[in-house]
Amino acid sequence: MGLGKILIGLIFVIIGVWAIMPISWNGLGLWGAFWTVIKGVVPIFLVFIGVILVWIEAEEMKITKPKRSRRRR
Repeated sequence: MGLGKILIGLIFVIIGVWAIMPISWNGLGLWGAFWTVIKGVVPIFLVFIGVILVWIEAEEMKITKPKRSRRRR
């Protein structure tokens, strides 16, 4: 099973590299489209990661916050 997945992965890598190669190198020349997608995805990814980090730290602060004892005297 592992070898089959490795072969499929290698085939995908080869097809991906071929797709972004310039046309002058017998590729599809999709580098411009690929770059457009990267420029659009990276900011969204950074916002998503930032929100997750803030959320995790806020939850951690709630956990480590000392609790007041509510004793009646």
